[in-house]
Amino acid sequence: MKKVERISKFWIWVVLSVLLALGYWIPSQTLAAEPVYALRLTNPLQAESLVSKALENWGKDLEKRTNGRIKLKYYPNATLASMPQQYDAVVKGIAEVGMHILGNTMGRFPLSEVLDLPLGWPNSTVATRIANEYYEKFKPKELETVKVLWLHEMGPGWLCTLKKPVNTLEDLKGMKMRTAGNNANYMRALGGVPVAMPMTEVYDALSRGMVDGLSSAYEALENWKTGEFVRYVTENKDSTFSATFLVAMNKKYWEALPKDIQTVIDQMSKEQVEKFGKAWDEAYRSGKDFVTKRGTKIITLSKEEEVRWVEKGAKPIVESYVTRMKEKGLPGEEAVKFVQERLKAIRK
Repeated sequence: MKKVERISKFWIWVVLSVLLALGYWIPSQTLAAEPVYALRLTNPLQAESLVSKALENWGKDLEKRTNGRIKLKYYPNATLASMPQQYDAVVKGIAEVGMHILGNTMGRFPLSEVLDLPLGWPNSTVATRIANEYYEKFKPKELETVKVLWLHEMGPGWLCTLKKPVNTLEDLKGMKMRTAGNNANYMRALGGVPVAMPMTEVYDALSRGMVDGLSSAYEALENWKTGEFVRYVTENKDSTFSATFLVAMNKKYWEALPKDIQTVIDQMSKEQVEKFGKAWDEAYRSGKDFVTKRGTKIITLSKEEEVRWVEKGAKPIVESYVTRMKEKGLPGEEAVKFVQERLKAIRK
């Protein structure tokens, strides 16, 4: 009996050992087959802005749709890389994904500058849709160092002044205006004096009266609090500019991801075109409400004055862009025609 008992205990021990081993082995094999990919997401904008929240939501949604195989670490407020360094942070692998404002690195993305030209952008939804259609059509080589996820566009940029209303080109002549990117050339063509400075310094410059105003979208007037000083906004609807934002992924990181995760990311990128257009438009409405409640006067140009701003300001800038692209061997004329035709079709 004792011998049988010893044999029974032996086999029980064997079975338990096997089961225990299997219990550890099976999950470890599963984890080895599905590694977790850390993703650092860098953003130059303030965390509380609606566009920043949309970007953060993309990252959180990506975590969910990949069942936690992507793990997000979010860096808003340019904490991981400065505003002009967002693109390089992605290229160098400092961040796996980043949001870069193309106008912060003028000359680096020449063909894409068409999206910042003063072509009369009506709203962000339209501009964002056209920006992504443009990318799909032209696939500019200047963006081949990253995996482009999607583009999105700021709301229309207006002329915002502190003390003097601008109803005509004559009113603008000689005024010192903070501008950025291509908009500096446009401001100069209109007769204003463009002043370049980082956005982080604009609030202080306005408070000290160092400039007479700035070119800005409504949402920036609220998010950067620059609207606290603005008393007049001139809406030049036929020659509004925009600013192009690129959301991109480090190319090596992308290539190392499993195909099923790549498929999820590509699908999500398509969804962001509408989401970010709406986020910008909501921020636009909020920003306009912010300044009008403070007593800011909104000025609408007459039809005759709109034509003057296009002829003297926008048209020469567009022509100059086409010439520069031709010198570089790039299809600038085709790019302008594409965007203008898309804008015309949407306005109908």
